[in-house]
Amino acid sequence: MKIQIFNKYAGLLFALAMFSLISCGDLEQNLVINPDGSGTLETSMELGEMMTMMKGMGDMGDMMNEDVTISMDTEIELKEIDSTTIVEEMEPEPPKDPMQVIMDRVTNPDYHQNFDTLIAISSIMPDSVKAKQTRPDLLEKVNLRIQSPASSSSLTMGIVMNFDDQVQLREIINEVSAMNGESSSGMLSGAGPGGGLNPESYLVFDADMKAGWIRFDSIDYSGFANNMGMAGDSSEQSENLAMLEMMFGNSKIKSIIHVPGDVTSCTNDEAILTKDNKVIVEYGFMDVIKKGKVPGYTIYFTPKKG
Repeated sequence: MKIQIFNKYAGLLFALAMFSLISCGDLEQNLVINPDGSGTLETSMELGEMMTMMKGMGDMGDMMNEDVTISMDTEIELKEIDSTTIVEEMEPEPPKDPMQVIMDRVTNPDYHQNFDTLIAISSIMPDSVKAKQTRPDLLEKVNLRIQSPASSSSLTMGIVMNFDDQVQLREIINEVSAMNGESSSGMLSGAGPGGGLNPESYLVFDADMKAGWIRFDSIDYSGFANNMGMAGDSSEQSENLAMLEMMFGNSKIKSIIHVPGDVTSCTNDEAILTKDNKVIVEYGFMDVIKKGKVPGYTIYFTPKKG
């Protein structure tokens, strides 16, 4: 006897799977700079919508597996039990990844506790990747952050970097980016296109704390746009642009800079200056893709005394 499992929704599921793999929410960069130039950079993405979609796809897959028809095309081993019952011999289901178990639990609306935890990157790094590291001291300053509010399906994942100065921040970013490229597990991969966060995805800066200025260079996203399929002919670009609009039309790239003093001005006319000495700069994801470059800007502030 031969059995064929028929799935009339296979094409739709494949399209949804690809969508969930490249779709993402807002990208937020939260940069805290202390008076001595040290600080913290947290780069995070909201992934709750993607998690919900993937769970729904899994539930649909379970229902589809109940649709079984008899055919002569595909052989499956069968086992006879008590000479009367024929069942499919199944492989035991592999255990779930511990991280997946945690995320499934905290994104369940029935979970009524706030979840906010930091996990050292070095503690979850595959041995094959760890053996290649030349600056383990830098990776000790990097943590994975997972957040989910109580009674919510929302999930935010971020990479937190603690740095002693602006030079060290660049070194940490380069080390993390190199490690992400080497890791087949993609443990640092974001949900966005390209499989991970490239160096230009992080908020780096130059500054003079005594003179009272912080400068952010322009960021060239043209290579990123090419990876999104925007390098073909005009008709191909138009089709790709329409698809990107559907997936990322509401997504934002948001930078929040906590300034170590009283903010006096910013050369970006669209920046928001707050009373608690924060500067907020926000771009639409599609605007970044279309323009290919985000202009640089400088923040001026009065340093705190003492």
